[in-house]
Amino acid sequence: MISGTGATLGAPAALLLLLPLGLLLAWRWRAPRPSATVADAGVLAAAARTTWRLRLRWLPDAFRAAAIVMLVVALARPREGLAVTVLPEEGIDIVAAVDVSSSMRQGFDRTETRLDAARRVLDEFAETLQGDRLGLVAFQSRALTLSPLTNDIAAIQARIDQLEPGLVPDGTAIGLGMAEALGLLEDSPARSRVVVLLTDGSNNAGEIAPVDAARLAQAIGVRVYTIGIVPGSGAGLDPVDRQAMSQLAEPTGGAFFDAGTPEELAAAYQEIGALERSRVGEREFIAFREYGPWFALAGAALLLVDVGLRATWLRRQP
Repeated sequence: MISGTGATLGAPAALLLLLPLGLLLAWRWRAPRPSATVADAGVLAAAARTTWRLRLRWLPDAFRAAAIVMLVVALARPREGLAVTVLPEEGIDIVAAVDVSSSMRQGFDRTETRLDAARRVLDEFAETLQGDRLGLVAFQSRALTLSPLTNDIAAIQARIDQLEPGLVPDGTAIGLGMAEALGLLEDSPARSRVVVLLTDGSNNAGEIAPVDAARLAQAIGVRVYTIGIVPGSGAGLDPVDRQAMSQLAEPTGGAFFDAGTPEELAAAYQEIGALERSRVGEREFIAFREYGPWFALAGAALLLVDVGLRATWLRRQP
């Protein structure tokens, strides 16, 4: 996963060293200055006319204080995050199993069919993964792998756009779709392995029962999320068996989502992504641009100026 991380401090506790410096400066500022009383100060006053050397006698102390601040900031390691990388084996592998039976050509809302909405939302979902891998399975009466697990967003989106009925004879083989997806995840090294199965009907084809595929998912440690996208029953349609879809998902640690609109479908995928990221956490390897050395150089330069002024123009001893 690649993303900007902004400015940070590698060792912020080092800034605590500025507290003694602040206390010292405050003490010196408030400390009473010595004074002397003479009977006739006229001659001395004339000899002690204000000069630029007297006016700027504070300058070496200011340079020294600024140098110390720069060196302390350098110890705090200011840096700019350039990239965050999550190793594939520490991330999430997801296989989207999509029902492409003929009923998916039915309208979902006034502008999209169910399959149009599924393709669009999957395209958007793929763009959010950022380093996690996505595979794609299509199923009707049989199941086909359209893409192995990949983090190549453009490649997986090209496959998503190819989702159409007619790849195999019509039907809704949910068990076969799940089994095909589980086959892609069986050897995955990812910390989190997930099947997201989308359908608008009930299992009516295939030699593998969905419940048997769910037991296999449990056995190999894969979570299953199921999404039903039928907005309601109608003539000639197989409505989603919501109870059966819940029974497939919940024993694996997943959940069933009932998406009656394209917006609910998008929200289901967003929630699944958020749930899986929260389960995995993030083991991050971050590339930084370090600014500490520049602050250290600035501090050293200020110290040199301080020493030079004390030894030459603003020296206090002849």
